[in-house]
Amino acid sequence: MIRFDFRKRKIRGWKRKVRKIEQWKNAYMELNQEALAKYNREYVKVWIAPFFSLQKHKLPLWYKRLVIQALLDIYSSWQQQLAKLDEPYYLKVWIFEKDFMWSQVVVSVRNALHFYDETFEELTPVADLPDEFAVEAAKLFEWKKGFTAVTWFEGEMQADIGDGLYTEEEIQAIKDSAYKIQEYKGEAMYLVKDDIVWVGEKADASERVDNQS
Repeated sequence: MIRFDFRKRKIRGWKRKVRKIEQWKNAYMELNQEALAKYNREYVKVWIAPFFSLQKHKLPLWYKRLVIQALLDIYSSWQQQLAKLDEPYYLKVWIFEKDFMWSQVVVSVRNALHFYDETFEELTPVADLPDEFAVEAAKLFEWKKGFTAVTWFEGEMQADIGDGLYTEEEIQAIKDSAYKIQEYKGEAMYLVKDDIVWVGEKADASERVDNQS
């Protein structure tokens, strides 16, 4: 029996999908001040239909750049609105390499000001975004490159072997790939790199918080 990889099917209707980027952007250019006041945090992800099905396809570079431009436009709009609050705030753009459609703009204030300080590992300044994400507006931002991590506990891994979810060889491979091993409540904890992320803010941003990552 011939099996087909349906992920290779052409994504149709790109003109319509491009219009949806603009529609999505326009829907979020105005910061939800009510949510920010209530939770001291707000964010917008790339809610562009068909959001979940696009995750299964390889997105063309030109489409990714349009999405990034929209994120930067939202950032700039939120920055202008936040400046009127006359108080410190965290405002960043997160761009993910593997799970690109999880890219987002994030803001936090007041008692949640430092909520995102430890979200990513080993954030290091970089000169620019990689070519695949390069848009002219990104040059006005300062960028740092880091990664997300997945945590594996020794007890859970042994249970997974017992349940037949993983083989001993697979668990050993996970352990070998850990970039850090530490103890948590008497149990070995393995930290494994997951996705690369670029974190950006305006180079002349007046909102910077001391000791931000």
